[in-house]
Amino acid sequence: MAAHRGNFFLVKYSLLLTVFAPLLAGPAMAVCNVPQPRLVCAEYFASRVVVEATLLRTRAVHDKDDPEGVAAYVYTLRTDLVLRGDIAAQFQIYEENSSGRAAFVWKAGQQYLLFLFNSAQANLWELDGCGNSGPLGDAKAVLAQINAIQGHHDKGVIHGLVSEGPASPIPGVRVEARGTGRRYTATTNARGEFQMEVPGGRYMLHAIRTGLSFHTADLSYEDPRNVRIEPGGCAQVQFTGEPTTSVPSQEHKQ
Repeated sequence: MAAHRGNFFLVKYSLLLTVFAPLLAGPAMAVCNVPQPRLVCAEYFASRVVVEATLLRTRAVHDKDDPEGVAAYVYTLRTDLVLRGDIAAQFQIYEENSSGRAAFVWKAGQQYLLFLFNSAQANLWELDGCGNSGPLGDAKAVLAQINAIQGHHDKGVIHGLVSEGPASPIPGVRVEARGTGRRYTATTNARGEFQMEVPGGRYMLHAIRTGLSFHTADLSYEDPRNVRIEPGGCAQVQFTGEPTTSVPSQEHKQ
């Protein structure tokens, strides 16, 4: 019975990923962390604050070396509803004018669903332009997943991708997660993807396949050496593999 429940849990997350992938994909020109799309269950727990808010005004920050150019934008918003964390009644978001900008358009008076983290700029917040932030009117599917997360209090899922270069998935890689006194395993499919159901806790992941060595992809959302899973949540990691002529079976090394 336990195995049956575990399989159902993994199938449910696979279906969510398939159904909502078009909704979650980041802007085509953005430099995004990997793997994509960003899962709501991962971004929710990785965010310091998740909030519904109304845009009050936008201010352009001009480039010091080019007064005509815009280096960034600062958005001032009013908090309408806090879904996670703690935030002031009014707050500001800093967004660089770069390829990492959000794909949606900011409009004064419009409501947004925002997944926020602390900015390097003092007293400001930032968001992942490739994540699930966007106009509140387009966020029904994302809000439904948040409601499901908030009512879910048992296991979580580690989801990942193993590739050789940006577009060459590696099937048949065994991935191990060690933590909570146990070891959990999964094998990558033909698309180089894997996922495993685990209890809440911290885990260290290793990728293993004969003839290959693995390291963390440069833009991996989470660090495989220290993955934290909240009950009902998930995490996303990506490994990069390369041929090795040394020991036949190599574990993930940093």
